[in-house]
Amino acid sequence: MAVPGLVVSPVGPLPARAATAGPGSSGVGPVLLNTPLLSPARLPETLQDLVATRRVDAALASAMSAPVLGAGAAASSCAEVAQDGHVLYADHSTRPVIPASNMKLVTATALLDKLGPSYKFQTSLMATQEPVGGVIHGNLYLVGGGDPVLRLPSDAPSDPGPEHYSDFAALATELKSVGVRRVTGSVVGDDSRYDSLRTVPGWPARYEEEEDAGPLSALDVDDGLAVAGGNVNEGLPPAVQAAGILTNAMHSAGIQVGGAPTAGRAPSGSKLVVKLVSPPLSEILGVVLRASDDTAMELMTKELGLRERGVGSTAAGTAAVRADLAADGLPLKGFVNADGSGLSRSDRVTCALLVALLERAGPDGLLVKDLPVAGRTGTLVDELNGAVTAGRVYAKTGTLDYVKALSGWVEPLKGQGGGNPGLAAPVVFATVLNGLAPTLPSPHDTPAGLTDQVALAVAEYPQAPALARFEP
Repeated sequence: MAVPGLVVSPVGPLPARAATAGPGSSGVGPVLLNTPLLSPARLPETLQDLVATRRVDAALASAMSAPVLGAGAAASSCAEVAQDGHVLYADHSTRPVIPASNMKLVTATALLDKLGPSYKFQTSLMATQEPVGGVIHGNLYLVGGGDPVLRLPSDAPSDPGPEHYSDFAALATELKSVGVRRVTGSVVGDDSRYDSLRTVPGWPARYEEEEDAGPLSALDVDDGLAVAGGNVNEGLPPAVQAAGILTNAMHSAGIQVGGAPTAGRAPSGSKLVVKLVSPPLSEILGVVLRASDDTAMELMTKELGLRERGVGSTAAGTAAVRADLAADGLPLKGFVNADGSGLSRSDRVTCALLVALLERAGPDGLLVKDLPVAGRTGTLVDELNGAVTAGRVYAKTGTLDYVKALSGWVEPLKGQGGGNPGLAAPVVFATVLNGLAPTLPSPHDTPAGLTDQVALAVAEYPQAPALARFEP
C-alpha cells in the first residue's frame, strides 16, 4: 500500500518538508529548513515536492501492483523508498520477507561494525622446528585462517572494477624465498579454526551439488571448490585439497615434499615459517558483495562468531549479527537470520530494516561503495544499463526460486531538484519480491525486470516542473 500523498488545501499553510536525521543531515533530529514555515517563499518548493512525490508514488504503486507482480507476489512482497530520512513510498515495509542475497547487506553491516574495515585474515605455514639448512624436518602445517578470498591466480575474480584476493600459490614462492628446499614429511591442512559443519543446517543438498556454495572450511581455496588432482581424491575434504594444491605448487617451485598431503591439527608450540595475509575487510567485502559470493559470506559469518562469541560457527555468527543490529537500534521485528548469505529460505527481513541499515551506512559509506553498480560491475554489470540508471544505482541483488530483491542507493544527477534542497539528496530504496509465479503476468518476462522497474522509477525521481513554474 503506497503512502498517501499530501493534500493541498486552498486555505491554511502547506506542510513543510523537514530534514530529518539521515544521510546528509547532522543526525541531531528533525530540523526544518531555514525558511520560516508560513513564509510564501515555501509555496513553490512545497508544490514541486508534492508533484515529484506523487509521480514516484504512482510509478512505484504500479510496479508493485498485482497486475504486474501477480496476486500472490503483490500480497507477499515489500518496498520502501526514502530521501534524506523522509519516506517517499512504502508498501508493507514492515512485512517479514525472504531476502535472498539482500541478507548479505545485514551481515556485512555487522562485519564492518565488529571486525572493522581494516580486519585481515592470515593463512600460515608452520613447523614443529625451524628449518635447518633449507630443510624442514617433519611435517609442514598449512593452518587456515578463514580467508574468504583465498584463490589460485587462474580463478581470481575478473569482473570490471578493482578486485582483490589472496594468491594461495604465493605461499610456495614465499617458502622458496626464505630458503626452504625440502620438507621431509607431508603438507598437513589444518582447518580447525572453525567448526566441522561444512554446510548450514536447513540448506538443501542441491546447493552443494549445484555449487551455489562450497564446503564451509577455514581452509577453503576458491570457495572450497578447488581440487588438487593427482593422488588426492576429489571427494576428500577442503583441508586435504588445500594441502595437495600447496604440495603441487611447492613441487613447481623446486621444493621437495616427502609425504602425501593430508589433514590434521598443528601441534601446540609450532613455529611460523611463512604467512599469507589477506586484503583488508573493506576490500574483501567489495569482492564478496559484487559477486554475491555465498561461501565467502558464510566463512565471514563464522569468523564473526569466533571473534564475538568464541566459537567459529554459523550459529555463533548469526547471533553476533543480531546483537549488533539490536545495539544499533535497527528495526528487528520479524527478523530471522538462519545464515549469513541469504541462501536459507528461513531467513526473514523487512524492507524497513534494509532501508534503515543503508541509511545508517550512508550513500558514501564503505557498505554502499562495495555494492554492484548498474551497468558497470558485479551482478548488475548487464542490468539497469540505460542512460538513466547506469553508473547511478548502487544496489545488492538477490535471487532464489520465486524471490527477487534489489536494495541500495541512487546517486542524484547534477543539479537535481532545480534549486529545491528537498529534492536534491540521494535516494535509498529496498524492494523484496516474494511469491513470484513461474509465469509472470507482466510484460517484464524475468524477475530482474520487475525489480528493475522499481529502480528505474527511483532513478527517474524527481519528475516535477522547475520551480519557476510554481512562482507567481
